[in-house]
Amino acid sequence: MFFRQFRVEGLGCYSYLIGCPGAGVACVVDPERFVDHYIDTAQSNEMRITHIFDTHLHADHLTGSVELAERTGGRIHVHPGVQAEYDHCPLAEGDRFRFGSAGIQVLETPGHTPNSVTLCLTDHSRSDEVMLLLTGDLLFVGDIGRPDLAGEDMLEEQVRNLYHSLYEKLGQFPDWTEVYPAHGEGSLCGKGMSAKSMSTLGFERRHNPLLNAMDFQRFREIMLADFQLRPPNFIAIVDKNRTPATRLTGLTEPRKLAAPQVEEAREHGAVLVDIRPATAFGAAFIPGALNIGLAPASANWLGTVVDAGRELVLIAHDEVDVRHAVKQFRRVGYDRIIGYIDRGVSTWAAAGKPLEHLPQLSVQSLKHVLEKYPDHLLLDVRTEEEWRTGHVTRARHKPVSRLLREGIDIRPERHITLVCSSGYRSNIAGSYLKAHGYRHVFSLIGGMTAWENFHRYTTEPSGVKGMDPTPPNK
Repeated sequence: MFFRQFRVEGLGCYSYLIGCPGAGVACVVDPERFVDHYIDTAQSNEMRITHIFDTHLHADHLTGSVELAERTGGRIHVHPGVQAEYDHCPLAEGDRFRFGSAGIQVLETPGHTPNSVTLCLTDHSRSDEVMLLLTGDLLFVGDIGRPDLAGEDMLEEQVRNLYHSLYEKLGQFPDWTEVYPAHGEGSLCGKGMSAKSMSTLGFERRHNPLLNAMDFQRFREIMLADFQLRPPNFIAIVDKNRTPATRLTGLTEPRKLAAPQVEEAREHGAVLVDIRPATAFGAAFIPGALNIGLAPASANWLGTVVDAGRELVLIAHDEVDVRHAVKQFRRVGYDRIIGYIDRGVSTWAAAGKPLEHLPQLSVQSLKHVLEKYPDHLLLDVRTEEEWRTGHVTRARHKPVSRLLREGIDIRPERHITLVCSSGYRSNIAGSYLKAHGYRHVFSLIGGMTAWENFHRYTTEPSGVKGMDPTPPNK
């Protein structure tokens, strides 16, 4: 049996190529949108891709199933609850497939979505027992799938389904059964995932708190508590994944734009997305641009800030970064990337166009500012969990996800320094505030990591306090 796992960094997506070189056939499970690596790997191992499976209707990335089917002739298989509008075969409990020595049996395991399945894989060259489970987004390494993506009206039902799938459906398999999920660290489909790419049922039953013989009432309480951010583009991705529109065929590549063309695009509603590092953006940026950067998680943050239907213009150091960003952003549904401007903002500046800046403060500079100006607002944009582990006593707290969704009730003339853990999210928040009329905005270089490390090696008090109920001040 041939078995290979693929990972998309940043999104934390796992997909699988499974087959038998001796029989010359293979299948792909949960393919990402860019499918060349599946085709190349299959061909180099003398296999033809005949079947394509999606374990559920994905919300965080566009599936490559339609693209892969068109390029290989493989047949797509999904649960009928997906309500797919493309050519496919429906999956049902007990369905069996054979790829030489590799055998797959379908297990319906709703909970993360109503249409989720687990694929039970057997290597018949060794045994007729199930060797491993492709659990989709039901069971992760260190976590389980969130049940809220199907909507508030289905949440109670989904929680019951999730518990039943985890404890009853997976309960029939022994501890040594291997677990291969559809997502890992970096995905927004869970919140406590391990960086490890696989596990066993026995290890998860011992060390995954949500699979450790928990009674339903306690499970329900945890599942109905707050969920982490669900980016607005999740809805657009779900809708698109039901259609053939996920194919890449026909998409035009973004073109290089001159300053007047960028200005015209902005006037017609295009969003300027600056993918340069925080310090470069802080030094000078085109007014109204949002600093998403080019980190592994940039696609997730773009989904939080910008509607998936908007046209985008990228601002980058060079064309290499543009190509990398286009691939990242198209994975999560941003197909209207109409153009880019490279060489940073020098092209814009050379045309005589105005620039903005987002000053980047060092820890020492921020200490001086806070001591000299009592009215200076320190706004911590980290998560609730990060805030509780320790924060500057004087800080006000509003997670960046809420800030981007709700805005903030602060006078536009107020001086504000934003802080996160490293400086990445504070620049996103800073560019958002600058675009919304806040004139005196700063970002802390290195974030709370830099703040704590500076004070660790000095005798000055850090002013960091955990669980501090500091009241908000305007």
